[in-house]
Formats: sequence, C-alpha cells, structure tokens
Amino acid sequence: MRLFHLFIISACLLPSRLIFADATLLNGPMPGASSMTEVVIWTQTSEPASVQIEYWQKNSKVQTVLRSPLYQTSRDQACVAKVSLTEGLAPGEHYEYAVLVDGEPHAPAFREGYELQGPVPMEFQVKPRWRFVPEGELAHSVFDFRIAAGSCAYINEKGYDREGGTPYGGEYHIFESIFEKDPDLMLWLGDCIYYRENDFESEIGMQRRWTHDRQLPELQPLLASAHHFAIWDDHDYGPNDIGRSFTLKGAAKDTFDLFWANPSSGLPETPGIFTFLNWGDVNIYLLDNRTYLSSATSHPERFNKPKAMLGEKQVDWLINHLVWAQSQMENDGKSYPARFNLICVGNQVLNESGNPHGYRNFHDEWQYLIDRIVEEGIDGVVFLSGDVHFSEVNRLVYKGGGRPGVPGKAGIKGEDYVFYELTSSSLTSGSWAGHENNPARFDIFDDPKVDRVGQRNFMTLDFKGPLKDRRMEVRYFDSDGNLLNRKRGGRPDEITEASIFRAADLRAPKP
Repeated sequence: MRLFHLFIISACLLPSRLIFADATLLNGPMPGASSMTEVVIWTQTSEPASVQIEYWQKNSKVQTVLRSPLYQTSRDQACVAKVSLTEGLAPGEHYEYAVLVDGEPHAPAFREGYELQGPVPMEFQVKPRWRFVPEGELAHSVFDFRIAAGSCAYINEKGYDREGGTPYGGEYHIFESIFEKDPDLMLWLGDCIYYRENDFESEIGMQRRWTHDRQLPELQPLLASAHHFAIWDDHDYGPNDIGRSFTLKGAAKDTFDLFWANPSSGLPETPGIFTFLNWGDVNIYLLDNRTYLSSATSHPERFNKPKAMLGEKQVDWLINHLVWAQSQMENDGKSYPARFNLICVGNQVLNESGNPHGYRNFHDEWQYLIDRIVEEGIDGVVFLSGDVHFSEVNRLVYKGGGRPGVPGKAGIKGEDYVFYELTSSSLTSGSWAGHENNPARFDIFDDPKVDRVGQRNFMTLDFKGPLKDRRMEVRYFDSDGNLLNRKRGGRPDEITEASIFRAADLRAPKP
C-alpha cells in the first residue's frame, strides 16, 4: 500500500494539527436503509467536513435536483455521515445522486485496469410499494428483484496480516463480479471484515479496520449502486469465536452500527444488532449470533443453564415477528403474505457435520426455534448463513408430531415441514472444500462429483414470477462471475432445476 493511502486511512482519527489536506470523500457512498419515505446514504470523509447529497430521478424527462440537509462529520465518529434523504421520493423509483464534501462534488472511480473507467455510477432505489394498491391499479403489485449475498471478506494489509506464506485474502475482483450482476440489495452474512489483534483491543482500532477495508478499489462500484445490509460474526465483532464474554462488545456494536446503515439495531429492552426489513414479498431477518453467545465449547446445560447462540429474548422476538407478519397479511384482499422469510444467521443452522460452532450444537435453543416455526405454521422460511469458508445448500424435513411442547414433536401429526439453508462463504478470505459428511446437504449441482462450492464465491437470489407461482432462483458464482450450479448442457446462465425454490413448496402444512 502506498504511503498516501496509509495517510488517509487514519487522517480522521488524528489530531487536527496533523491534518493538512482538504477534506475528501474517503469511503462510500453506500445506500442502506430504504423505505417509501426515506433513504439513507452512508459516507465517510478524510477529515471533519460537511456532507450533502444531491439526487434526481433517473430517466425523468424533468430532472429536478433535490438536496439533503448538511451533515457535519467529526473525529469521534470516524468522520462518518449517514445522510437521510426524505424530500421528493417516489416509491419504487430509481435515483441517481452525487456527494458534496464541503460543497465540492466527490465520486469514487473504477479501479485502474478494470474494463470500465471513470466515475462510478451512483444510484439508489426507494422501496417499491406492494401492499394496499388503490382501486384502478393492478392488484397485488408483485415485482421481480435480485439479492446478492456473501460472507468472509478478508482484505490484506502488510504489517497486520498472518506472517509468511500466501496472503489470506485475494481475488478482490469478486466485488466487481457482484456489481456486474446488478443486484438491488446486498446482504453481508458476517465476517464482513477481519479484526486483527491490534484492532479488537480498542474502539479506535475497530474503526481503523473498517476505514481501511472500505477503501478497497474493487469494492467501490458495488458499494455505490446497491442497498447494503449486514450481520456480524466473530471476526467483525471481536476475537476469534468469542461471544457474550467479550469485554468490548459495546464498542463493537457502536462500531458496527457506525459503519452500516441497517434500518435499526436491536431493541431498547434487548440490545444487539438484529433487525428486520422487507422488500416486496420477501421479509428479511438479520440476526445477532454474538451478543448472547455462550462459548461453543462450554457446557452450561450440565448445570441446568441454557446454552445460547441467539438468546431467549431474540428468539422470541423473531418468532413473534414472524407470527405477526403472517397473521397481518393472511386473508387480506388488498395485500398478500410474504412468500419468503429469509432468516440470516452468521453460523450455519441446518448443517449436520458436527461443526461445534453450528447452531445445532446449541441444541435446546435450536430445537425451540424450529419447533415454534413449525407449530406457528410460518410459510417460506429459508435460512441464509456464512462463516464456514465453503458454500452449500442444506435441507431439513421436519415430521409433524402433533405434540407441541415436546421437543421435535410440534406441528400437524404426519405432515412434513421443509426448511432450506443457503450458505455463501467465502468472498475473499481463504476457502476449503468443506465437510465430506453432512447428511443435511441438498445437492443443487448437475456435476456428480460436486455437491458444494470449495472456492471463493458469492450467491444471488432472484425472486420472480406471478403471485400464484412465485419462485426464488439460487445462483452460486465464482470470483470471475461464472455460474457454478449451471444446468448440464444448458445456457451459460441456466441453473439446475434443484436451484429453483417455489413458494408453493415452502408453505407450512395447514389444518
């Protein structure tokens, strides 16, 4: 890394007498939370400065330029500004935007050597309207859209990495490959950065790691053009595998919240980073697997103490929200129930390989969550996870037992409830082939020698089709953007039949 880059990484964290350059846009912009009345754009400046966003409706015949209020960045907040846009937004519309730092326009650029050159196109979308459509318009305005997802993004930094051997991070152009797929949303499924030991010992060290990694040139196009949402795992929370015992978990939460623009972060009565968002007919639950985590190798259950990953309060919040969301929309002539409920967890949920960090290792809490989802009859549950540095699809067929309250016996007796889990890992960190023995693995690949992805990769989820035949198409890509679950003999973009998940097949059995 050049000395200039080293200077601007830490400039906002240094005393003012050491700052000489004019303020610039150091990191971002990055669209985050989007509702029908507000969109948040995340930015970071090189030193304290005013930030303002100008924006205008894309492809409009009359381009009216709108402006956000001025935001002032400060060193105690790592010079971050999360700019709220509220004026003149129209649901479902796309907008182009510009960033002004101290009144001057600033924009990220494509990296040198990439096929596209010049300023990166910057665009956001106001959340589309989908419920309670007025009379005279098409009923149930379902629309197609794409979500990209991945986990485990390690960015090398000389002097702070593992000593000797091949650098742990690599193939950064994977972020450009994701950008080229043109996702509407990007879900970061944990280990979004990797704290080193000099990072997680202080809040300023944590801020420095995020500031460094966000400057990656290959990342800029994706950051500026999709809406980003995130959960954490151990490496973007604190030391390896740590949970609720981390003494700086308050600083970890403050730092995570500072560098993302999720819709919310925990509840007043239940701290954490968990949150919820909706996009069309997809509900997305972003869960916190660290704040309440018992050590994976501990055994509190031997002393009649619960072994927790999510914690009782977070699990009950999730169940209550799932039940509420479904009940609000059933039998409603002006809306429709969410066809898919994506539940994002940093660790794997359904894998049966015996991984001590997987959710199944927290048996009582895991069983309670699964039993409650079955007993409440929640439709369209799909888990998304990362962590393990390989990718796979897992499947659980739960046989209803008709005995709610007895572990493993919830639901309608004799009826099957089917769960799927989509794991996507890793983006740029080291990868491996994964566990050979996993009875839960569901093979979506036509190649008889392949049932999982053992290389750097990412995933896209396409939600398509009319309301009566809604489907989710799952695609895994390598770092160059080549389709990995391609149908044998099919087109380059044609996926296997097993990669298509229909909402009708994910409905819970009903009495």
